[in-house]
Amino acid sequence: MPPRVLFSTVYRNGSEPYDYIGSNTRTWFRFYWPRIQSFGLRFLKQNIPELEIMEFPSWEEYTKKLQEGWDVVGLSFYLSETHEALEMAEAARKAGVPEVWAGNYGALTPEIQDNFDKIFVGYAENEVAPYFGREVKDVIHPPLIEYLNSPFNVKLNIYGVLFTTRGCPVGCNFCQTPVFCNRPKLIPIESIDRVLSFYKDHGINVVLIEDENFGCNRKHADKVVELLDEYGMVWGCMARADYLMGKIDEWAEMRRAKGKHHVAGFGGAAIGIENLHQERLNSIKKNEGTEEILGAIHKLQKYGFGTVGYYMIGFEEDTKESLKEDIKKLAALKIDITQICVVTPLPQTPLWKEIEDKFGIFDRDWHNYDGKHMTWNHPNIKPEDFPGILDRSFKQTYSWKTPIITSGRVWYNAYRYGGVAGLKEVAAYISKANKFDWNYGPRFLDMNSDKKTKAGEKVIAKESASV
Repeated sequence: MPPRVLFSTVYRNGSEPYDYIGSNTRTWFRFYWPRIQSFGLRFLKQNIPELEIMEFPSWEEYTKKLQEGWDVVGLSFYLSETHEALEMAEAARKAGVPEVWAGNYGALTPEIQDNFDKIFVGYAENEVAPYFGREVKDVIHPPLIEYLNSPFNVKLNIYGVLFTTRGCPVGCNFCQTPVFCNRPKLIPIESIDRVLSFYKDHGINVVLIEDENFGCNRKHADKVVELLDEYGMVWGCMARADYLMGKIDEWAEMRRAKGKHHVAGFGGAAIGIENLHQERLNSIKKNEGTEEILGAIHKLQKYGFGTVGYYMIGFEEDTKESLKEDIKKLAALKIDITQICVVTPLPQTPLWKEIEDKFGIFDRDWHNYDGKHMTWNHPNIKPEDFPGILDRSFKQTYSWKTPIITSGRVWYNAYRYGGVAGLKEVAAYISKANKFDWNYGPRFLDMNSDKKTKAGEKVIAKESASV
């Protein structure tokens, strides 16, 4: 009899899910991007169906589930969720669960690892599968469906999340990914094809690629773009500026070449700006130039593509006065969504040791390791000053006008590329998002399906041609 294993995220505090955009704005009139699923747990469940998963349960739901009797309870959590994970681990032991495991980035913290019987570092399909007599040769990508909401609770878009690689080889000194997974693992094209086919079958025509570094494998990325084009998807990605600079013109031309009445194609990108001072980028081993980063943003905007920018404040050279000037320059870029984080040392990163040795890390309340608090002894700015600095920065970079401007550009581009058909297409996204059953629970691909996909059709065509 296979072991009974339950994997869960941390329990939720309150009825509302975490809102990514809300955490980076200070205005009521904004887009909403709720966190409604765990990508990592869904990958595990898709590839190891014997697992049971819980996503953001209430405390009552979790403790009730423990009474069903489990051989293992595994907890997936981020650093700022550590205290909740420890509570859940203790509750599992009190319920008589023999083993409690930990995974995701929160499990990288050495100080808490003794609270768990097993720690998983990186993507764990291949480590978990043997417990069920399974072997995962090629990872199957699960459907990951999300939405963008409005302040009026009218959903504006429905889209499928896509991962083409997991991990990042760059090695920025503030990032935990080099510890978690420093060799990017490719998702097989066949697996990507199957999930895109699933999205298309369910009327989902928008795809967001959430790789940490889309394009780190150029050949693989090119195949993915080709596949997205064949499915007629509107898509965006997270990528480095140096990759985007060589691709934006090409992707724009691909979209233009489709002609009128064709809405699909590249729609925008998220870029790690990190800082506008080259010496600070050098200090964190970013391996990119500010001119290249700004060039990519301007090129995206030239074509009317969407932009998301990630920015960091609280470098040791920063002062209150210098940050005022820097945020003015950042706001002048007119990015659609700007995430601003306080420089935060994370366990097992080079930045942790550098800051600990030079300034000292005084805060061990893991809740404060969310990118919005100062946790170390900054030489120029007091920790209690950062909430006010963040508030002012958010108000400057994302005003109540920003979502109106962004929405206007989306509708304009829909008409520019697709005419009336383009406008109908965008309106259809709104309709589909509000009719979709968001209480469906996890949906997964049929692992035994022999449904033909775009890549499968190509193989058949090639075999036929060779006969």
